[in-house]
Amino acid sequence: MPQVTVRDVFTECQTGLASHGRLIKTLKKIYDGMTFEEFWEQFLHHLKYLMIIFKREPAIERSMEFVAKFATSFSSTESQSESATEEPENKLLEKLVDFILQSHNARDRAVRFRSCQLVNKLLNNMGEDAQIDEDLFEKIFDSMLQRLRDKFPIVRLQAVLSMSRLQDPSDDDCPIIKAYLFLIECDPTHDVRRAVLQCIAASTKTLPAILERTRDVKEVVRKTAYEFLAEKVHIHALTIAQRVEVLRGGLKDRAVAVKDTCVSKLLQAWLRQCEGSMLELLKGLDVENELETSELALVTSFKKVPADELVQNFNILNEKLVIELDQLTCESALYWQSLCKHLKSLGDVGEEHLEKVMPAGAAFCDYVQSFIDSTAKEENVEKQVMNEFISQQLLEMAGVLDLSDEVGRKRLGKLVHDFLVSPKVSHTLVKPLLARLRELENSDDQFINNLVLMISEIREPIMVVEQSLGREEKRLIDLKLAGVRVQLNQLRDELDDTIQKQEFERAAEIKALVTELETTKTSLMDQSQPKSQEIRQERNDPATLIKCMTITSEMLAKVALGELTPTLQTLIESSILPGIQNEDPAVRNIAVKALGLCCLISRETARSHLVLFMQISQMDQESIRVTSLQVIFDLIHTFGIDTFAEMKETTDDASSSDKTAEASNESQTTDPDTSQLVDADTTSDTAQASNMANNIVSIFTGYLDCESTDVRTVAAEGLAKLLLSGRVIAPRLLSRLLLLWYNPLTEADLHLRHCLGTFFPVFAFAGRCNQDLVEQAFLPTLKTLFNAPASSPLADVDVNNVSELLVQLTSNKHLAENQGNLTDLQESSNHDSLAVKVCNEILNEPNSFSVRTLCKILNMLELTPGNESNLKDIQVLAEQMIQEVKDKQCSKALEKFQKNIQDLLKIDKTNQTSVATQDNTTHVDVAEKQQNDQESLVCEGETQESNAGPIAAVEVQTHMEAPDLEATTLNPTLETTALTVDENCAEQTKSADEEEAYATADEELPGNTTGIGEKSTAGQQGDEPESALEESRKPKTKRGKSTKSSTAKKPATTTPNTRSRKGKNKTEEHSDRESDLENSVFASPTPMRRPIRKTRQSGKSKNSFREMLSEDDSQSESEPASKGRPRRTTRSTLALSDVDNTA
Repeated sequence: MPQVTVRDVFTECQTGLASHGRLIKTLKKIYDGMTFEEFWEQFLHHLKYLMIIFKREPAIERSMEFVAKFATSFSSTESQSESATEEPENKLLEKLVDFILQSHNARDRAVRFRSCQLVNKLLNNMGEDAQIDEDLFEKIFDSMLQRLRDKFPIVRLQAVLSMSRLQDPSDDDCPIIKAYLFLIECDPTHDVRRAVLQCIAASTKTLPAILERTRDVKEVVRKTAYEFLAEKVHIHALTIAQRVEVLRGGLKDRAVAVKDTCVSKLLQAWLRQCEGSMLELLKGLDVENELETSELALVTSFKKVPADELVQNFNILNEKLVIELDQLTCESALYWQSLCKHLKSLGDVGEEHLEKVMPAGAAFCDYVQSFIDSTAKEENVEKQVMNEFISQQLLEMAGVLDLSDEVGRKRLGKLVHDFLVSPKVSHTLVKPLLARLRELENSDDQFINNLVLMISEIREPIMVVEQSLGREEKRLIDLKLAGVRVQLNQLRDELDDTIQKQEFERAAEIKALVTELETTKTSLMDQSQPKSQEIRQERNDPATLIKCMTITSEMLAKVALGELTPTLQTLIESSILPGIQNEDPAVRNIAVKALGLCCLISRETARSHLVLFMQISQMDQESIRVTSLQVIFDLIHTFGIDTFAEMKETTDDASSSDKTAEASNESQTTDPDTSQLVDADTTSDTAQASNMANNIVSIFTGYLDCESTDVRTVAAEGLAKLLLSGRVIAPRLLSRLLLLWYNPLTEADLHLRHCLGTFFPVFAFAGRCNQDLVEQAFLPTLKTLFNAPASSPLADVDVNNVSELLVQLTSNKHLAENQGNLTDLQESSNHDSLAVKVCNEILNEPNSFSVRTLCKILNMLELTPGNESNLKDIQVLAEQMIQEVKDKQCSKALEKFQKNIQDLLKIDKTNQTSVATQDNTTHVDVAEKQQNDQESLVCEGETQESNAGPIAAVEVQTHMEAPDLEATTLNPTLETTALTVDENCAEQTKSADEEEAYATADEELPGNTTGIGEKSTAGQQGDEPESALEESRKPKTKRGKSTKSSTAKKPATTTPNTRSRKGKNKTEEHSDRESDLENSVFASPTPMRRPIRKTRQSGKSKNSFREMLSEDDSQSESEPASKGRPRRTTRSTLALSDVDNTA
């Protein structure tokens, strides 16, 4: 049998992992059969062949795994046979680590990558109780810390993995955790951020950064963050605000994988931690203030459980299928309501189960009535809020009742009527009550009439009034009553006497008098009692007015009318307009909303009340101004600006105020060159209509500078809608919105930035006319930034990012992609005219500091090769710019631009030559056809020789003009997509070799079960494309000179992204809870790996090992370890860092 060599072992270990155990034993025999120096020389010789291969071939990965297993196998063997006083010594491992530390900072990226990878594999293959020398620990730490700053992401990823067992979360100043926190926030490669998430230990210091990754721009990073929270963070370690934020983000994530992870892992983990009780979980989510998120969590959890199991687990109902009133809480009411709706949505399958958790209609209405009556006298404000929430859920449950039951239908109608007119029911229950009433009333007229009658009953309820007599009147009646009593006594005596005397006729007369006096006495006694009378008394208290206005608003929102009915007109005059004049702000706010809904029905009503809304938007409180602005924008969006052209005189009065004049001067929208406002639905070009439109938009533009965040946001959103719908065409306004989006002062306004970020790509790529507006706003926007003073917030805006965005918004390529992947939509693009404008701007001021930015813009433009005349003009301008501009950097950019123009002209000449050849061939064929037709016509005696030529020419011309006809049929619609406002971690483009290296990068991540050598696509699946706006607005990551050579410009895409990491909502957290977090809070549900311990070796082995390390220091090019770092103490276990690295 031939002798096995080291080469044979390295050759065979590449074939598969199954043979590694046998090969380790074989290699140990070779190791025992020769001296260590001879073995190390052969072993290192073959290892070096592996270290220079950057591409992650399966054979190389298996070999690296074999090397790590073999090197660590000596430690496990020697640790079993060592004595109690002797420490293990692994010369091969020490020598191997020494070689890695010398090679980690090599010039070749493959060596650096393999060095970090081998360190990671060595540390992971060590035992649970592994120990390393403290000096070696420092060496590994310093080396890998340098590799965390490597320019290649795959090297940084392996360095992150190699340091996972070296971190100490119990140390607040642990440098590894600090490095992890920096990478997880700022590394531009999502694979590195994902690796940090899987390696970092869970603690109070790292928890905020982990929560921030749930809003990462990459789907795989967000998914990993939710997996981390599910496996390693207890629900009690999070505040209520953090729980709600995490759950809301996961359940509403547009990536299916992230949403499934949140439902199947995070939500289920929280349920297990709450002992399987959904009611306990709801208590930790604050259902009263976070109703939408709580309902969404319930609905998603219900879909995972069969209906019969849901009904069986809902065991808090009594024999009447209702919850006892003393056990009815906000959580139980919401769960009951959501369960009934879920069963109702299942159709026939859920009907039979619904009968087990829902009583009959009449019985349920009695139950709701009894609950509201029992809570009517509650004086505690907190309990009142809870009772109103429970009442809302019960009324929502009434929507699943069977309305075919006539008894239940009538009982429900009576219940709704009684609650609406009852003074004990607040306005918060109006919406669900009107929803139930709308289900009972199908006719709009009947629905409106019934509600108007109810409003009348609420405003003027019937009251019983007692009217008591005056003192003088009561005295007179008493006197008369006393006289009647005296007369009665006398007559009775006289009647007795006559009867004794048997004077019966006289007795009959006296008896008649007595009866008459008795009637008089009764009448006088009735007059002396106080009288009660039913009268209608008008109520004007704020609670009553708010309730009436809320009913009116909800009523108008639920009906579809073509015109105002007399009933509604009367309601406006009697209730809504007086409500606007009320001194209570809440009444005025709801009255403005109700009047706005009425104006949306009638054009004339809107025209007559526009000035009122304009005045309210300027002079009232902030909340009312916001409502008024929303109404105005809805009216203009519905009817157009031409509807209000006749209101010029009154609007001029409104706009003559100081605030309006200041806004008009700042916005300068009256400039005819930049502020021509044209209504898309009108053909009127009168000066009056134009001035009216300018005045209105001038007022709205002034609100963009308002100090109130809500007013500014509503104004920007409304103006964006008007631009998108074509109601307003104003390049200057578009420029103002763009500057507002980039303004650092609006960074905290997430809603504003999200709206504007969504608006710009949707607007620009909806049609060519919109791109023309962006083109007109191009240079004015840049000039504003160029001329911004140092004290202005716009001085901090990156002009290069703005220019990149504007170039992308005017790109003909993105417009073609949005219009159905059409090509050559136009003979010339916006970039052609932009190039001329930018060139002229450079020539106007060739020595300005802004020339550098303008020169960069020229090289970003995508010029049309077929527009020869424009290219020649630009070529002339380029020659002039090269002569005028003296800056070296600008000159290089201009020379590059000139070369691009020359190349395009060459392409155009080549295309013209080929087209001319095709045209000559076509004309020859046409001439031959004409000649043949003429000969045939002459032979037949016909005289139509002249017709063949023109007809053929017309056909050829029509065929050649076909692309222009296609260009006129553009789809003006565009699906609205979400946009990331800001991005900290911009993705770094990888080279071709690095892409291959990333193909199996996820094998090293903890928790990945992909076999070594098999390509894993976990890091590539679900990656969302970077949007053009994100690419233009993200901060540039600089890594020195090597960054430029290792990165390439990533092609811009137009799909915006919804994730942003800067826009974190700051909520009040429980400081006492964070300070008391213990190990159980971050306990992992799976067995945890112990960290590697550092030990101080003694004796000869320690000294020889130190000499080896010192020799490594003299040969290595890496930076020496910090001399000021304190000595580390030996530790055997991790506290909060006992993280399951194998998932």
